[in-house]
Amino acid sequence: MRKIIIFLITFITIALPSFAEIVEISADDAVHLALSHNLALQAKRKEIEVLKQEVKMANALKNPQIQSNVLMGSVGKSNASQAGLAIPVEIAKRGVRKKAAIANMRLLENQIRQEELNLKIEVMNSYFNVVYMKSVVAILKEREDLFKNMKLLAEGKPKSSPNYEIEKLQSDIKHKKQLILLNKAKADLLYAQFHFNDVLNLKDTDKMYDTREDTLFQDDITLLQIELPDYKTIENVAMKFSYSIRIADNNIDKSQKELSVAKHKVIPDVTVLGGYAFTGDGSGQGAYVGGYLDLPLFYTYRPEVNRAKIVLERAKIDKLSFENKLKFALKEDYNQFKYAKENMNYYKDILQESKKILKMSEQRYAQGKTTLLNLFIIENAHQEMLNEYISAMQVYYNSYLDLMHNMGHDILLDESVLEDL
Repeated sequence: MRKIIIFLITFITIALPSFAEIVEISADDAVHLALSHNLALQAKRKEIEVLKQEVKMANALKNPQIQSNVLMGSVGKSNASQAGLAIPVEIAKRGVRKKAAIANMRLLENQIRQEELNLKIEVMNSYFNVVYMKSVVAILKEREDLFKNMKLLAEGKPKSSPNYEIEKLQSDIKHKKQLILLNKAKADLLYAQFHFNDVLNLKDTDKMYDTREDTLFQDDITLLQIELPDYKTIENVAMKFSYSIRIADNNIDKSQKELSVAKHKVIPDVTVLGGYAFTGDGSGQGAYVGGYLDLPLFYTYRPEVNRAKIVLERAKIDKLSFENKLKFALKEDYNQFKYAKENMNYYKDILQESKKILKMSEQRYAQGKTTLLNLFIIENAHQEMLNEYISAMQVYYNSYLDLMHNMGHDILLDESVLEDL
């Protein structure tokens, strides 16, 4: 397994530059790039053009029919043959059908806006995951350097010192195992980078996009500079701007329009007839008019009306259900965000102290004042703190993305949004 991972990393590292240009971009630039050029989103937007044509189709008039009734033989001499037009006329149906098609188009428009927001969140999440994996690699690389130094210290001790051979072997094993973990992390980083580009889904595959940030340990990293208002403001924004609520409203409107369409099917349609009539012997000629009604006697459309009523009731219940669940989800995400942010500040202080202890312990081991085992224990505790720190960052950032998704607003929160509340 180790050989396979090392081979993949080596191959990709050598081959990638020959196939793609590496371009470092910010999270905001990545989002803008995806919203403008993501192939799947472009295909989704084409559906609006399809529905615009369906609105025109729903407003279409019935085509006229050419009719003729020509009598042959002696019967045609004294009886009239006819040639004319039959024009079907829908009564009170085109208007409601067009409104239903428009409501369906409005629904799709908000669904596409939701897709755009989902894409933005997915891009931001995959972007963060790349920086997160870079941080993991940085932690493991720092640990590998430490173990390498431990190995040199152990080998440099007098061979007559207690446990010389054991500590030498232990330090060698630790260093080699760390190299394995580091290679696995590098493979995971490459996977995260490829996934990030897969999420962008751009036509130009000659460029390989990467994050501008090297790790999450950078000072003043803009990726994590997020300030939220109080919870009540967040809930108000969500209730007004959530695309899911807008989609629920669109579903209700669409169901109402479809109920009107079903009800209007009961109204009889009219066909108007008219044309020219003549006899075969030329003794008479003139015009004729007529018509007929399409009466809903055998099928009254009652099942369609009932179905539309049930769909409308379900749409209303779905909206109420979603609003209730949304409030709980917002509270959960907000608390996750708040406490993760608080924990990050605690970890910053702890890491400074842990790093100091590790440095002191390394010096004490070099001076022969402590054992290698004790140094390993302190080092493991330090790495655990580092992993917990970036995990807290991950919780913090993911809860922010969850809030953005539930709020349904992709600029969290600008002044114009607050003014509209």
